[in-house]
Amino acid sequence: MMLFGLGGWATLPAVIGGYIGNPFRPQPWIETAMIQGVRENRFPQSAVIFDDDDDTATNAFTSLPIVGGWGRRPLELATLRLMNMIGVSFENWDELKPTEEGMENGVLTQLGGLCLDDGMGGVIYEFKDRGICDVAVFEKVIERA
Repeated sequence: MMLFGLGGWATLPAVIGGYIGNPFRPQPWIETAMIQGVRENRFPQSAVIFDDDDDTATNAFTSLPIVGGWGRRPLELATLRLMNMIGVSFENWDELKPTEEGMENGVLTQLGGLCLDDGMGGVIYEFKDRGICDVAVFEKVIERA
């Protein structure tokens, strides 16, 4: 469905980027989120390897030949998306599903956006997703904070 434009123009590039990775833009939040997901027993558990004391976690994608040192390794973000889809979205579908009103207005799914305010009603940073799988770049948010 995404190939036919469902979810907006930014959907396909965002999905493809999750599969092929990106050597130039590190996104450390992906690893942090995968560690959290594995600790919450979300599938797939093989994305993170813990040592015997369960305190030190190793991202399994860092051991990939050639691409293991990339900022975002191939399949790393796609694995996190799978982990969230199965462990969060599917398990909480009744609470997260679109409302009937939303469906009537053409909203199939919406990740939402991000708004960082200055505490006095002013906006420091604003992001509105451009399609399914499009998310704010947290490093840009931190730069503005």
